[in-house]
Order: sequence, then C-alpha cells, then structure tokens
Amino acid sequence: MKDVRLTTWSHSSYSDIWPMYFGQLKKCAPFLKQSIFVEKSTNKIPPECTEILNDENDAYYRRFLDSLEEVEEEYMIYMQEDFVLYNKVDVTDLQKIKDFLSDSPYSFVRLIKSGVEGGEKLSNDLNIFEIPNSCPYIFACNATIWKKKDFMKLYNFFRPVSILNTELYGSHACRNLNMKGCYVYNDEPKRGNLHYDSNVFPYMSSALHGGSYGKPARWLTSHYKNELNILFEEYNIDPTIRGTT
Repeated sequence: MKDVRLTTWSHSSYSDIWPMYFGQLKKCAPFLKQSIFVEKSTNKIPPECTEILNDENDAYYRRFLDSLEEVEEEYMIYMQEDFVLYNKVDVTDLQKIKDFLSDSPYSFVRLIKSGVEGGEKLSNDLNIFEIPNSCPYIFACNATIWKKKDFMKLYNFFRPVSILNTELYGSHACRNLNMKGCYVYNDEPKRGNLHYDSNVFPYMSSALHGGSYGKPARWLTSHYKNELNILFEEYNIDPTIRGTT
C-alpha cells in the first residue's frame, strides 16, 4: 500500500474520539499510512499519523483541497474521525481493490454498500459493483479509496461549503463530470436504513450522529451497541458525556 494514504477529516472538538479511532486503526490496519486534516495543532495525535493543518476561516472545500496538496500518494482513503474500525482489515484484500481501481476508468471504490442497490458486477473475485448513474448517492461520505486527482477535480468543480453540502450536491457533480465509482459488497447484513456491514473494511459508518446537522454529536448506540460497548470499556470512555442515540 505504498501509494495509498488514509486521510482523516476531523476537528479538535472531536479529540475525545481520537484515542478510540486511532487505537483501532493501529490495531486493525497498522499497515496504512495516515494523515489527519485538522484546524489546529494538538498533542493528541499519535506519532504514526501526520498532522496537516487547515484554516478554519476558509470554506470547507478549500480547507480539504489545501490539505490534500500536502499528500504525496496517488490514492487516498477518505475517512472521518467516527469511522471506527471494529475488526481487522486484510491488507491483501485492500491491495487487490486498489489494484482494480488503478487499472480501471473508475474514480473510486467505496468500501461499503450504502445508499445504493444493484449495479453491474465488475469483479467476481472482489465482489465489486458499479454504482448506477441513477443512484442518489453516487458520492457519499463513506470509507472510500479514491484516485486523489479525481477527488480534487470533483471538489474543485462543485466547491462544497460543508460536509452536508457534499452529500447534497456531490452526486449531481459526479454526473456532470461523468465521474463513476464502484462499491464492494459481499452479502453482508444491513445496518440501519442505508448502510450494510463491510467485511473488507469493518468499520462503523458513523459512530456518532448529529454533528453534520448542527446538533450535538452523540454515540450511535442504536446501530453499534455491541461494538461500542466493548470499545467504551477498552478506551475508558464515558458515553454519557456525549450522550447516546
């Protein structure tokens, strides 16, 4: 995975989540190089993760693009601080997916099935499917391997002012650019209304809920109760501080 970097969008107000987030990354995917995009320097980032600062006074898309300019790798895995891994990631499987992407005309491979049904099966070995052009969530804020240049092209094109803005207009922007993507699905069970579990990248699609909508970000125990309860104990986290939903 030499030409892949895991990039985490976060904010210092979520630093209480970081011990769990980074601890699980170290335990479940230690082979991945990491960077975090954050608005100010702290002493809470582990040494294996590179801290890349952005200007909070700038628009969201500008902050993200400026941060990506400092990433040398050709491929990125889009992450947010509440995409918490709860099982090990197989480096061989992930490398095969990245190799598929590099040899294809597609811009990204989503590592989870979310907000999409159907689509042409592109790989029987890897269970990769094309996201149909009619899908309302061609673009989604999920763990996804991207060709970095295509991600930057997309953000430069529609210039989202917030994360919520990306999911409102990102799919329309993909259609305008004729930008296509895929997703991995191995018949995993559904989790919530739109997401399925992922065997290839077993993570919580959102360990917190509410922050993107301007509400308090609470632990999403209604979807990930068993996984979160184990990690609350392991990382000495009191869920009542943030609250649960």
